[in-house]
Amino acid sequence: MELRKRKIRTPLPIFVATTLFLLQLCAVTAQINNGESSTQHSVNSPSAKSPRFLSSSSSLLTRRGFTFRFRWRRRRPNRSRREFLFAHNLVRARVGEPPLEWDGRLAAYARWWANQRVGDCRLLHSNGPYGENIFWAAENNWRPGNIVKVWADENQFYDVKANTCDSQHMCGHYTQIVWRDSTKVGCARVDCSNGGIYVICVYNPPGNYEGENPFGSYQDQIGLLREDPPAAIVDPF
Repeated sequence: MELRKRKIRTPLPIFVATTLFLLQLCAVTAQINNGESSTQHSVNSPSAKSPRFLSSSSSLLTRRGFTFRFRWRRRRPNRSRREFLFAHNLVRARVGEPPLEWDGRLAAYARWWANQRVGDCRLLHSNGPYGENIFWAAENNWRPGNIVKVWADENQFYDVKANTCDSQHMCGHYTQIVWRDSTKVGCARVDCSNGGIYVICVYNPPGNYEGENPFGSYQDQIGLLREDPPAAIVDPF
């Protein structure tokens, strides 16, 4: 008897829920159909009035659509942040440096300066208290990982043993990325008014101090120990 009762009672909540769902679905469908007809009637006859409930439902749908778009837009910077941070730490891991942390204040500072450059997107530094890497491209299809790679590829012009850069090339972007004392980073990207993109990454504590080695000591990855600090070319521009 108890088993039979369970068989009878168990589907009842499901049946009730299904019935309520179907009723709500029918009601919403009817409201949408009435809304379409009311809208058409309003176009043909300005004096026609739509029901208050229908008007409220329409605004609710609009708010839901806006909320969905708003949330989708908020996720894009998070993805960009992860890509910038991952690309930096990948370069640092290759030379045995500890990973950087993302800093919201640095990102806000980077955003502030990037907004100053929207009009011309000139490769100008903010001359602030942080280390900076900046980038410009005529096309806006560059991913954060590709941008960091452009900076990191300067390692081919950097002499680790001598702590110097090829006089014909730049390597300050690379040395800032791998600078051991730098522990935090924040980046921003904006679309230029005249086309292209402008990107800036800000580092704290800053790197690229003249006469200092980016790896924190004069013992390179091979084990060479220098007694006298070599002169490094650190100005990336």
